[in-house]
Amino acid sequence: MENEDLSPYELDYDMYNNTEEEDREDINPKIFLLIQIFNIIFYSITFILGIIGNGLVIWIAGFKMKKTVNVLWFLNLAIADFVFDILFPLQITESIMNGHWPFGQTMCKVVFTILFVNMSVSTSFLMIISIDRCTSVMCPVWSKNHRSSRLALTVSAIIWASCFMLSSPYLAFFDVVQDYENSTTYCLPIYAHDEDTDTMRYETMIVVRFVSMFLIPFSIIVTCYSLIVIRLRRSRSLSRSNRPLKVIITIVLCFFCFWFPFHIWPFLGILNVEMNDDIDMIMFHLVHCIGFFNSCVNPIVYVFVGRDFKKSLFKSIPFLLESTFKEKDDSDTELPYNQTVMETEMENYDL
Repeated sequence: MENEDLSPYELDYDMYNNTEEEDREDINPKIFLLIQIFNIIFYSITFILGIIGNGLVIWIAGFKMKKTVNVLWFLNLAIADFVFDILFPLQITESIMNGHWPFGQTMCKVVFTILFVNMSVSTSFLMIISIDRCTSVMCPVWSKNHRSSRLALTVSAIIWASCFMLSSPYLAFFDVVQDYENSTTYCLPIYAHDEDTDTMRYETMIVVRFVSMFLIPFSIIVTCYSLIVIRLRRSRSLSRSNRPLKVIITIVLCFFCFWFPFHIWPFLGILNVEMNDDIDMIMFHLVHCIGFFNSCVNPIVYVFVGRDFKKSLFKSIPFLLESTFKEKDDSDTELPYNQTVMETEMENYDL
């Protein structure tokens, strides 16, 4: 299949790092080169930080600790981000080779489907963590009686299965495209060969992705943490320390700043918003780099945020992770039961 047969929507740039030659005519070559270098450097940094951070979480949570509910949430989140980061070398190779995809059709389908699955899983577990925190603080007795590792495993399995189902269409859509003139192979999402069907499927996938990976998770995250703040104010916890509020604000802002640009950008194309080709290309790569960077920031935001820096400096990272995930034994306190459970859960989550 030659490039000239592709409709505009088949050249969907989501997860695709480069533009084909015929689409670069109006793009400044120097800007394109700078973007290419920026992508390689940024993806490399994200890959290194993500592998180290998420790998450390997997090592501690997976092999060093008892599988409590907290540990299972963070373990699944780290696995999703770790798998996402592992695939960055392929993205880097594609950027170095000017968009050429040398890994074949099967890898094209599998790799990009895995990327979408793990992005969806990552945002879903961020949402689940906020729900669990909210439930533990707002309904401590119910949480104490029903919150179990078995339930966490069941929820985790449902999340992975649901995210795979939502992302499975990409197995069919992504395919290799041959440019016989330049002897180059590209890995692109081809939604249909009929332009009307192609447009409809493209826009449907964009809407589904926005709703399932941003709108619903972000709404739930904001709602849960708002309820936690209200509860903390009533218990006067915020008056003793501003740390809980800072942690909550950091979590909400990070989720919004990383994912909102990534998900809102495709809608500008659907709405036919016109802009300079250079700006269009710069913004496209920028929002993708920001979104992808979230995979290496999660361990920092959800594990290290809220810890006193001076104390953390003198602790080993494994000990810091273990102390973050570890859940206290409620039987060691003399507080009333409801207050004990609620304050224990706050401490478990660094709130």
